[in-house]
Amino acid sequence: MDTDILVSIIVPIYNMGDKIEKSIETIIHQDYQNTEIILIDDGSTDDTLEKCNRICQENKNVAVIHTENCGAGSARNKGIDVSKGRYLYFPDADDMLEKNAISSVVKAAAESGADLVVFGYKCIDQNGRFVKEKRYKDRIVYGKEARSDYSDYYLSEEGYRIQGAPWNKLFDGKKIRDNHISFPPLRRHQDEAFIARYMCYSEKVIFIDDVLYSYKLNMQRNEWEKYPTDYFNAVNGLFDERKKNILIWNKDDYCTHEMVYSEYIYFTIKALELSFCPKFKFNYKSRIKWMQKQLEGAEFKTITCPNSLHKYQRIVRWLIIHNIWRLAYGIMGLKVIIQGFIVSRNV
Repeated sequence: MDTDILVSIIVPIYNMGDKIEKSIETIIHQDYQNTEIILIDDGSTDDTLEKCNRICQENKNVAVIHTENCGAGSARNKGIDVSKGRYLYFPDADDMLEKNAISSVVKAAAESGADLVVFGYKCIDQNGRFVKEKRYKDRIVYGKEARSDYSDYYLSEEGYRIQGAPWNKLFDGKKIRDNHISFPPLRRHQDEAFIARYMCYSEKVIFIDDVLYSYKLNMQRNEWEKYPTDYFNAVNGLFDERKKNILIWNKDDYCTHEMVYSEYIYFTIKALELSFCPKFKFNYKSRIKWMQKQLEGAEFKTITCPNSLHKYQRIVRWLIIHNIWRLAYGIMGLKVIIQGFIVSRNV
C-alpha cells in the first residue's frame, strides 16, 4: 500500500468538550500516519475550542478552525476548503475509529480504483454497550449501475446502503474539488444531500468486509435536542435536493421514487411530532396553528401516497389532508408519549 497518499480527516465539533479528547485520540493513533486532521469548532460555548487547541499543540498533523455556529455541513465545507488530502473522511466528534480504519479504506480505494469506499460499523449505547452491527460483504458497484436502480443503496438496512451518514465512507478529494461538491446549508440531513450530490459523479463504489467505526446511539431526549426548531426547512431542503439528483437519475426507477416520497412524508410527520418537544413551549391551539402553517404550500398533501408508506404515516397524512386535526394531533401526541416511555424503560 502506498503510504504517501495523504488523507484529510475533517471533524465538525459543537459543544463536545467532555467527549472530544477520547474520540480524537482514536483518530490520532491510527496505524496509517499520513493524515491531516482538521478540527472545525462550530461556535461551541463550552471548553471544546480550548481542548481542540491543546490537541493541536501536541500533534503536528492537527489543525483547528473556529467558526460561528452554522451547523455541521457548513463546518465540513470549511474543512474541505483547506484540505489537501487525496482522500477525505468525515467522522463525527463523539464516535470511535478502529486503529486500522484509515489504512484499510486507503488500501481498498488504491487497489480497486474506487472513488467511494463504504465500510461496516457497530452501534453502541450511551454507556458503550454493544447494540448491533452492520457488516458488508466485499463488493464493487459501478456508479452508473447504482444510479439506474438506486433502491438497493437508498434505505436498505440489510443490503448495500450508500445513502446515510458520511462517517462510514471514504471520499475522493479530487472528485469533490473538481466538481465543487459541498454540503448544503441545512441544519439536518445535510449528510444525505451531500452523498447524493457526490453519487452524481461517482464511477466506482467498493464495499469492504471490515467493521471500522463505533457509532454512539442517541436517546430520544438527546436526539430531540439535536433537531432545530426550523426542522421543516431541512425536510423541504432535502426533498428539493432529491429532485436535483436521485429523482432524475432514472425516471423509470419507480421503487426508488417511492422511497423518496415515503421519506419526505415520514420526515414531515417527524417535524410535526417535534413540536411536542418542551422547547417549543406550545399549548394545544398554538401547536395546531403552527403545524398548519408549516404545511402551507408543501407537497406533503399533493404527492401520490406511496404504497410502501407505513400505516401510521398513512393514517396521519389522511387525517391532515381531510382537516381532521384533533384526531391527527392526538395520534401523534400518543406516539411521542409511548416512544418516550419505551426509551425511559430501556435507559
